[in-house]
Amino acid sequence: MKAQLRITVRFLQGRYHGDDWPPSPVRLFQAMVAGANMGCRRLEWPKSRAALAWFEHLPSPSIVVPGTVKGFAYKSYAPNNDSDARKVVELVRQGRPLSDAMREEAMITTKHYWPRLIAEDEHTAIHYLWHLPVPMTDSDRGNAEQVCKLAHGLVALGWGIDVAIGEGRVVPESSPLPRGDYYIPTQGHGPHVLKTPGEGFLVDLERAYDAFKNRIFGKAVDTDTRPRSFRPVCYRVEGESLSRMWVSFDLMDAQGEERQSFRWEDGMLIAAWMRHAARKRFLQIEGWEQSRVDSYVCGHTAKGEENNRLSYVPLPSIGHVHSDGRYRRALVVLPFDDLNAEETPAILSRMAGDLLQAQNIDAPVAMLGGADVERDKVLPRYIGQSTEWLSVTPVILHGRDCEGKHFRPRKAEKLLLQALVESGYPADNIIEFSYQQAPFWRGPGSAKQTYVPRHLSHWPRYHVRVVFRKHVSGPVLAGIGRHYGIGVFAIPNVMQAY
Repeated sequence: MKAQLRITVRFLQGRYHGDDWPPSPVRLFQAMVAGANMGCRRLEWPKSRAALAWFEHLPSPSIVVPGTVKGFAYKSYAPNNDSDARKVVELVRQGRPLSDAMREEAMITTKHYWPRLIAEDEHTAIHYLWHLPVPMTDSDRGNAEQVCKLAHGLVALGWGIDVAIGEGRVVPESSPLPRGDYYIPTQGHGPHVLKTPGEGFLVDLERAYDAFKNRIFGKAVDTDTRPRSFRPVCYRVEGESLSRMWVSFDLMDAQGEERQSFRWEDGMLIAAWMRHAARKRFLQIEGWEQSRVDSYVCGHTAKGEENNRLSYVPLPSIGHVHSDGRYRRALVVLPFDDLNAEETPAILSRMAGDLLQAQNIDAPVAMLGGADVERDKVLPRYIGQSTEWLSVTPVILHGRDCEGKHFRPRKAEKLLLQALVESGYPADNIIEFSYQQAPFWRGPGSAKQTYVPRHLSHWPRYHVRVVFRKHVSGPVLAGIGRHYGIGVFAIPNVMQAY
């Protein structure tokens, strides 16, 4: 009989502060490791370690989560660990209380809280479901039982204030599913990307912990104390449409201290800087073959393989009455059904901190920073789900929309439909579309204002509104400039609960 390992987590305060939702399998794994090393449980660590090493090799779990809403944001203040600064020490020596001395020297840091509120009833729990090997050996049964025991030792999931209790059971696969949204792992694409343990994750976690304990040496501090051996896996809620994988970045200044902004017209230039940085990362650091980098990363594809490449997509700031349309964030988007989906997202995530270099300029113009996806107010318009999408940057057509000097609407409509279909959106899912030169959004400019590559400059381009029969998950890209960030769509109305 097929069996399933089921770990259930309940939050005692009905709040979750982590930056991922649902809480990733990696986060659960780390919480179980922390619980296994508390108090007298440490005595069983050799047995627990063997079970966790077995556990990390199981396939990615399905996750059942309850309904949630975003709570009100709030903040608190705490010392920023600079109480030994020279000015503070001098004030204390003069008789000032430490708290007053730190406040006077602005040694207080702000901590922001964005809790997610979980509905409170008997069914509000998160369930992680793993398929167990068939047939199960005695070793598998013993390890599964030990993992269940470790789940009972869980103390918190998310931040330290997210106190939780866990429960582990081995149940038949035919057992009824718990109530909630059913997140399932997908191959190559899905709107939710979660970290899952990969081979050697436990060893890497121990390495990271040792590095954290010994991060201070001499006069320097080693801040690289996070585990890295995880696998990004795409998830989607059962019944959701499929989408493309993506990795998001903030555009920072060259020192990585503050967010940088760029003109709406210059999206093509930012895409070129990102493509150059990605080429350097994949070729020189990750060691990919030259031909593979040229095709997949840089876009020099063979005929018929035009969609099998990465797309570099700067995102204008939109959606607010005062939006200026400037670029402050960007995506790197993988193709549909990407054969490289197992390794590419992790490599792209490591680009956070890479510098962006402009042509003929010696100094870096920007740095890629890690984005806070959960708390970004603009990003949901680009990566959410909707039946209606409006272009933010214009769609470039692949043919003439006129005969001689006369504009032909039917020809333009035919080209627009072909552009959507060739970009991966089937014609039978398109109800209607319209097009115009004027922008749909406050901030972005008209279709003719945006800069486009020289080899595409003679083709017509329009802002487009499209309505689909079924919900489509973002990012939505269309037209022959979609790999350069030209032809990017967004959702006109995003409903968010706060």
